[in-house]
Amino acid sequence: MTSPIRQTPRRDSGRAGFVVRSAGCVGVAVLVGVLVAAGVLVRFFQAVQDSGRDREQDARAAVTAAAERLRVRLQEADVDGTLTDREITDVLRPRSPRSVARTATGTTVVVQVAVSGWARCYTYSATRTGVGTVISRPLDSCPSASPVR
Repeated sequence: MTSPIRQTPRRDSGRAGFVVRSAGCVGVAVLVGVLVAAGVLVRFFQAVQDSGRDREQDARAAVTAAAERLRVRLQEADVDGTLTDREITDVLRPRSPRSVARTATGTTVVVQVAVSGWARCYTYSATRTGVGTVISRPLDSCPSASPVR
């Protein structure tokens, strides 16, 4: 013989159970919402950081290209291995050199090249032995400006 199974009333039934289940669902929904918002914020800040990095790389490339154009123009102006003040002024206009040094072997000019808020100093050397050859080299830091001599 089987005895009838008696069902005991569930504690989560009725109005109190509905409130408990609803609170659990709302909690899960809030948690999911917070996680989605955090994911969106992370994506946003990654995009901002990437665009800043891209701008910096573009500015560095533009400075390097401008420095190379300047080297070519100085090389074209150098006819005897010694860059004169007039040749330097004509090529650098509207810039001015940070320093110019002349020796028995040639001329060295230090110029700050700046593009899009990024700047770097370059040294340009014209030697008398290599007439028409100007060599450029980036500097780690910009020296303070000194009078042209």
